[in-house]
Amino acid sequence: MNDSLLFRMSAFSDQGGRKYMEDVIEIRIEYEPTASTDEEYPKSQRHGGQGKAESAAAPQTVTEPHGLSRPGPATAAWVESLSDEDVCSIGTPASSENVVVNTRRSVAFFAVFDGHGGREAAHFASEHLWDLLKRQRGFWSKDHGEVCAALRKGFVACHHAMWKELQWPKTITGLPSTSGTTASVIVIRGVHMYVAHVGDSAVVVGVKDDNSDITLQALEITQDHKPELPKEKERIERLGGSVMKKSGVNRVVWKRPRLTHNGPVRRSTIIDQIPFLAVARSLGDLWSYDFYSGEFVVSPEPDTTVMTLDPKRHRYIILGSDGLWNMMPPKNAVNMCYSHDKMAGPKGMSCARRLGCTALLFWKERMLRADNTTVIVLALQERGGPPIPMHRDEIVVDMATGIDQIPYPGTPYNTCEIQKAEHEDGMFYEEDEIYEEEHERWTCLDW
Repeated sequence: MNDSLLFRMSAFSDQGGRKYMEDVIEIRIEYEPTASTDEEYPKSQRHGGQGKAESAAAPQTVTEPHGLSRPGPATAAWVESLSDEDVCSIGTPASSENVVVNTRRSVAFFAVFDGHGGREAAHFASEHLWDLLKRQRGFWSKDHGEVCAALRKGFVACHHAMWKELQWPKTITGLPSTSGTTASVIVIRGVHMYVAHVGDSAVVVGVKDDNSDITLQALEITQDHKPELPKEKERIERLGGSVMKKSGVNRVVWKRPRLTHNGPVRRSTIIDQIPFLAVARSLGDLWSYDFYSGEFVVSPEPDTTVMTLDPKRHRYIILGSDGLWNMMPPKNAVNMCYSHDKMAGPKGMSCARRLGCTALLFWKERMLRADNTTVIVLALQERGGPPIPMHRDEIVVDMATGIDQIPYPGTPYNTCEIQKAEHEDGMFYEEDEIYEEEHERWTCLDW
């Protein structure tokens, strides 16, 4: 079995009807280092500055619907067909003489960060999380437990690095920054997909059942970290926090001194309890630090999962913020991609744009202010199978060819920014005609 993946990649991100755009996408594809490269990292960098490595916990495994079995490994890396002239103009990635890489193997990192309370945490995570993850002891191991332990340590290291960041603006009232972010991350090495997740963004895999060529099953890899979940509520209360409802939504409470208070906090200080955050885990949210327990009530520690990918059955991997999932159940999303690839022409929308635009239409249809909506779609291709149907703004990634085949080597693929053409009414998207034209066709289908 070929131990490198071939897939088509697309990304979409839109501000929706919100005042600020706090969603961020990060995509990196790099060569794996050799064993000697790993030794070149100083210990403080390899461990993310967190001291002694923790013992590796057993990773969570994925149970597929209907007991579908899976064989083993996965990877990724290249782009849409380029002419020889284009390839020559791209050149090869710059490399340091001191860095040793394995040019036969690549590693891919995909992440969706949905920020809240400010854009600082989402942008900090997009800039630093990948570097912190790959420096953790055990990240490059072949042992799944060690890799998952490294992912958890990397998330915590990123959170602590945010804590040391002194430049984040305070709130208008002078309180600590309320910036935080969800993080749904996948790392693809060989035929294995490692997933780390905090918050309410999500990762979903579209699985083909051998008995059906019409629809796909949706395998939900992540679970939203909602404060009302028994395990989350118990952890929050054990650390001195609490959960309260506001407008029908369970939220983690921010215990803060009354705004009129001056001076040090004492036992007699009046503490206001503000139902604040609708997720129980995130990166950032430094306001949630409890001085008595010495822990963050809103935890930065992710759930981790490892899954073996088989392109014969695993057709799509979708990472999305809640702007997508609040409007579209996972099964609808994977089957929309599946139907789109069957029906759309080569110049049609990418799968990611299709999902994002449809979600925005659903927000509009329900007369709701659309949330920031961000999507990454990986469409897996079986080697030797039918050619991949290419759409606009899509890149083919073949991890067997090496990263020198990717445009702008060594830089993140982040071309999903959408320029909006604002009409006189101030409510018009760049491709509204396409949205409306396709709306009738897609929304009438019974998924």
